[in-house]
Amino acid sequence: MENSYTSSFARIYDDVMKEVPYHFWFEYLKDLLKYYNLEVESVLEIAAGTGNMTAELIQLPKVKEIKALDLSAAMLKRAQAKLANYELEDLNLEFFRADMTDFKLKADFDLVVSVFDSYNYLLRKEDLKASFSCAAEVLKENGLFIFDMNSIKRIKTIEEKKLMLEGEDYSCLWEDIVNIKESLWQVRLQISPDNPDLPAFEELHTEKGYKIETIKKLLHQSGFGGVDVYRAFNLFKANDKVDRIYFVAALNKESLARKRNIFTKISYSIKNEVKYFLIGLKSIFKQSI
Repeated sequence: MENSYTSSFARIYDDVMKEVPYHFWFEYLKDLLKYYNLEVESVLEIAAGTGNMTAELIQLPKVKEIKALDLSAAMLKRAQAKLANYELEDLNLEFFRADMTDFKLKADFDLVVSVFDSYNYLLRKEDLKASFSCAAEVLKENGLFIFDMNSIKRIKTIEEKKLMLEGEDYSCLWEDIVNIKESLWQVRLQISPDNPDLPAFEELHTEKGYKIETIKKLLHQSGFGGVDVYRAFNLFKANDKVDRIYFVAALNKESLARKRNIFTKISYSIKNEVKYFLIGLKSIFKQSI
């Protein structure tokens, strides 16, 4: 983790990830909050990166406080610059540098959230448990801890390939490397600025896949009394054969029992499945022109 998202990649991150549907992810997060009848006034975002999800979270109707942490100072610098252009009246927003496996805060939060498979970057169960324990320590008694992960199936079935990404002032060779036996996916990035006076840079990013039961066990060991697991973007139970998984954890099971009825579950799921399908079609269309 310590070598991830250095200044070279932070500089081009938003350009490389411009097709990531953060707004759709936020809409799904809002559906989860509605489904569990949770009104959010305070949020802790873990692994906030350049603040793309933070820019969505500030739109929560009753939010008064958001703290966003990341290990990369370069990513946080870009996040702060990005959010400086937003109207933040009556909202306390703070970015701070911290390791997701070892942080302490005085405040308690209604919602602790992390998106874009950040937890797959923790390659040891001990680190996952440490981060989950930190989240449990700062979560309010009736709050929710929500995060997503790439499934073990997704990690193992990624196609090994190389592709060249071209930006206005850089080129980036992206190489996918998969270790099926260890459930590891690595991305090697070779970033070359167009300016010959600037050096090229290489960094390696590694994600690990875990079984759902492993994550649930670690959450329970970290102080969470209840855990629901969903296939990404709907409200139906996930298994290890889907690509992306959402975990909704609470300190006590009663917090997860506030769910709305089955009709809400079905309507939210259908709505998001249709939206996700259309997003996929839009992406395919863009790639073909």
